[in-house]
Amino acid sequence: MKLLELHLLAYGPFTDRRIDLSAGEHGLHVIWGRNEAGKSSALRGLKALLYGIPERTADSFLHANADLRIGGRLRDLHGQERLYYRRKGRRNTLLDGSGQPLADESLHELLHGVDAALFERLFGLDYDALVSGGESLLAEHGREAEALFGSALGRARIQNVLGDLDREAAERFAPRAHKPLVNAQLSQLTELQRQLREASLSARQWDEARQEGERLHAELAEIESQLAAATARRYTLERLRRTLPGLARRARLLEQLAQLADAPCLPDDFGARCDNADDQRRLLRERQRTARARLADLRQQANAETLSDALLAQGEAIDALRERLGSHRKAAHDRPNLVATAKAQRTLAAQRLDVIRPGLALDDAEFLRPLLDRRRQVTELGGHREAVETAVVTAQAHLADTEQALSDLCAAQAASAETKSLDLEDLERAVQAAQRAGDLDRAILDTEARLRLHTERGARDLATLGRWRGTLTNFYRAALPSEATLRRYAAEAQALDETQRRLTEQHSATAADCRQLEQSLRALHLAGAVPSEADLGQARAHRERGWQLVRRHWLGGATEAATDAAAHYVPGTPLPEAFEHAMTHADALADRLRRESQRVHEQATAQAALESRTQARAALEAELAALNLRRQTLEMDWQTLWTPCGIEPLPPHEMLDWLTRAQRLQERASTEDELQQTLNSQRLERAHHLHTLCRQLGVPVTADQRLAPVLDQAEAALRAGRRAAEHRRTLNEQRTTLEQQRRRLERALQQARADRTAWQTRWATLTAELGFSATATPADISDDLDSLASVLKRLDEIRSLDARVQGIDRDARQFSADTRALLEQLAPDLLTASVEVAVPQLHQRLIQQREARSRRDALRAQADQTHIDLSATEAALQTTEETLAELCRLAACADPDELPAALERARERVRLSDELRRVEAELMASGDGLDLAALAAEAQGVDAEAVAQERLALSRQIEQELQPRHADALERRIHAERDFSAMTGSDDAAVLAEEIERLRASLRHHTEHYVRLRLAARLLREAIEQFRRQHRDPILTRTSAYFAPLTCGSFAAVESDFDDADQPILVGVRTSGERVRVEAMSTGTRDQLYLALRLAHLDRHLDSAPPLPFVVDDILIQFDDDRARATLAVFAALAAKTQVIVFTHHQRVVEQAQALPEAERQVFIHALA
Repeated sequence: MKLLELHLLAYGPFTDRRIDLSAGEHGLHVIWGRNEAGKSSALRGLKALLYGIPERTADSFLHANADLRIGGRLRDLHGQERLYYRRKGRRNTLLDGSGQPLADESLHELLHGVDAALFERLFGLDYDALVSGGESLLAEHGREAEALFGSALGRARIQNVLGDLDREAAERFAPRAHKPLVNAQLSQLTELQRQLREASLSARQWDEARQEGERLHAELAEIESQLAAATARRYTLERLRRTLPGLARRARLLEQLAQLADAPCLPDDFGARCDNADDQRRLLRERQRTARARLADLRQQANAETLSDALLAQGEAIDALRERLGSHRKAAHDRPNLVATAKAQRTLAAQRLDVIRPGLALDDAEFLRPLLDRRRQVTELGGHREAVETAVVTAQAHLADTEQALSDLCAAQAASAETKSLDLEDLERAVQAAQRAGDLDRAILDTEARLRLHTERGARDLATLGRWRGTLTNFYRAALPSEATLRRYAAEAQALDETQRRLTEQHSATAADCRQLEQSLRALHLAGAVPSEADLGQARAHRERGWQLVRRHWLGGATEAATDAAAHYVPGTPLPEAFEHAMTHADALADRLRRESQRVHEQATAQAALESRTQARAALEAELAALNLRRQTLEMDWQTLWTPCGIEPLPPHEMLDWLTRAQRLQERASTEDELQQTLNSQRLERAHHLHTLCRQLGVPVTADQRLAPVLDQAEAALRAGRRAAEHRRTLNEQRTTLEQQRRRLERALQQARADRTAWQTRWATLTAELGFSATATPADISDDLDSLASVLKRLDEIRSLDARVQGIDRDARQFSADTRALLEQLAPDLLTASVEVAVPQLHQRLIQQREARSRRDALRAQADQTHIDLSATEAALQTTEETLAELCRLAACADPDELPAALERARERVRLSDELRRVEAELMASGDGLDLAALAAEAQGVDAEAVAQERLALSRQIEQELQPRHADALERRIHAERDFSAMTGSDDAAVLAEEIERLRASLRHHTEHYVRLRLAARLLREAIEQFRRQHRDPILTRTSAYFAPLTCGSFAAVESDFDDADQPILVGVRTSGERVRVEAMSTGTRDQLYLALRLAHLDRHLDSAPPLPFVVDDILIQFDDDRARATLAVFAALAAKTQVIVFTHHQRVVEQAQALPEAERQVFIHALA
């Protein structure tokens, strides 16, 4: 599957943003964006498209949850394109292009069963996962199994998971420990069982204690009833004591209120309203008097102003004359200067015209104006003269230089053709092939040394292993038992040991219980014979036989048979005495059974327990005997298992460790074979490269010849050949360039000469039209035309000055006429004055009239406002009078002067009513919930002195008699209940049993969890080891292929080695053969090792499964520039198999990706705005 386009329709900060990823077959796509450009949102959007938007998302800050949409165009293995959209929701979240719901299975087909967890683990890698993986390799010291397994899972620190499992299991149970949870609960369970056995009960004592408790309970109830009655009566007397004064005060208040029944009920603000209305009436009357006087004065002042309506009507005309007067004065001042200027310009123009056109009158110069239109043509054509001449000279010089350079280049080519050249392409291919092979000489020496070291180490390890008597080769081929078989035997042996230990402990405990029970029985017998139910049964049967004999003698007489039976009943004792003794003995046994029920119960319990323990001990002894037979059979099978190997085995749990070390030693056999194969392959490859290089160089191949000198010679020859070829190529390119330049310069020279001839023709035509000779220069013609233009410009200025003078004269005449017309109408007295004097005086008169009109208008406006204020004052005064009349009506007064007395009576009535309400509220608060009528009825005819005396007597009775009796009875009942609870244990036995069951349930839960933890750790370790054995060779080969380029050749391979504890570990192998452990690597190198492991797993997955996009998020932060480029090159190579998408914030990564050799066809850059 390939992602062709990611459409962020409404997601995170994006709205309708499309990222086109369709370029290339698969392609390396680098998506770059600055901080806050939305890179992380785009990455989350890609994952959300494939597997759904999370329930809680941080990408809904711009778009609402219901509006979130991510789309994508995907291509399957058959080349068909599909369009999907994803919305946020719980059902039907996958949509087609038209927004219709789709089944999730349609997208699952493209993902080929890869769920979100597997996609994150195998096809996703971010910076945190990379760093965590490198730290995990360091924490686990490069252990091979954990490294391979952890990188396959895509998670870090598998050893931490194992440690957590072991630690959590140890927190629950540990042999011979006390603090773990299961150990502590086992101890607690033993103690609770002991307490439960000690709990017992006597029936007679329990019944007596129960009856005593019931009697004391009844006695306490009687006392509490008497105490409650006395207390209730005391509460009633106390209430009477509290309410009698209040009831008397209430009666007096009701009497006073009856006397004020005719007082009006006035509002609370009635007094303030009366005061406000009276004050306002006085204020308004004063304001009315003042307003009337001011209105008369303003009207008198307004009528005193005198105005000229005719003068004010012509105000705008007078203002216009005042403004025109300034222009009139300025024009009169400028006119002499304008006349003098026009005369001077005319003289200068005539003199200049006489120079360029002698004999031509100034008035006729206007006919020469059309010549000025040709001035631009003269300037442009004259400017081209020097350019066309220069072009011809320059073209001739460049053509000569080019022909000389071409001649020199031809001579150099002839000399270079005489040098002999090699077949550079074949030589270059041979050199590149030898370079790609690396330093084969050193690699062969290193492989030989490693092979010798491996053989010697194997022999030493075999000697250290022990218990093997054959050779190392035979040991490599020996068929040792499997680890599962040994674990089975070890488990069986451990189960037998644990069973024997358990049975032995149970046998010891059972024997101890038997001894303890026997001691208990002996102690009971030493304290006196303990009667049993059997003894009582025998005594009663003996008594019954005696009674039958007595009855036979009494009813049937003393027959011979009856006499014989009586003689045998109790030999030597008469029947009546024997029967009496039997009755006494049976009754005594029954009495003893009741009195000594505890001892009887203890003896019966101990006897039954002893019989049960004896049977259990016999059963345990039989199980131990059978167990010994099983152990002997297991030992024989164990010895038989190792006989084919010729090994005398240790116990199974010890042989497990021996087998682990032996299997690791056998694993080295494959490593030795690989080293031998590698050595042979390296030698053949070196011979092939030597033969190819010597054939290309034309030199013979010698025996035991090293590759490095021949490769140096070939590289030197290749560099020399390249330089010669490059020199020849440069000469050919220069010759081609010079020949093209010569042809171009010849054409340029022809064009320059043609341009010069055309210019000369156009110039002759123009000079003839202007009246000049053909030899006239452009400068001469330009000067003549400039002088003509100057003359014509002066003529234009002269006409302009004459027009201005005529306009001034015309305006002066019109201004005088307009002024005289206004003066005749408005101010005849100013006709004799000049316009400069008359106009200002007329305007001053207008200003005075306007000021007088403004004063009159202001006085009239004030008078109008005063009239309005007077009307408002009179209306307010009328309203105030109406308010006072309404207040008199409320107070039932005929005149406003009577209002204060009415107000005082109303206030007194309100005060008494408030006090009455307060007294009644106090009575209700003190009346214990009774209403006022009930309280009055209760106090009717009651004497306060009698209430006090009765209350005092009741208090003494309660405190001195009833309360002490109640306390004594309560204490006796508490003691009885405590004794009864102690006797019965209350529910102690039930509580203990319930606690034991709860503890057993908790023990069962924690024990099962402990077993699951141990089993999980065991299964995880076995899975890790099995994964290492199955995948070590293919994964390490691919890891080496990635690790070498990722480290820029600093490391050549990744191999398996063994640490001091003989555990397999991963090591990096440098090109020099040095082996470097993970803890000796730098942080960046460890990260690159983890990346190589992840890529190896991905590569192996792609061999057997369809491709999916590999998504990488900013993992190059700690890589230097060289290794970052190398990593991008590895991604570009991986892009041949699957689509690779790299998200980054860094412009440097983009530049490095663009600089890759595959950039043009394989690398594509996408920028987020």
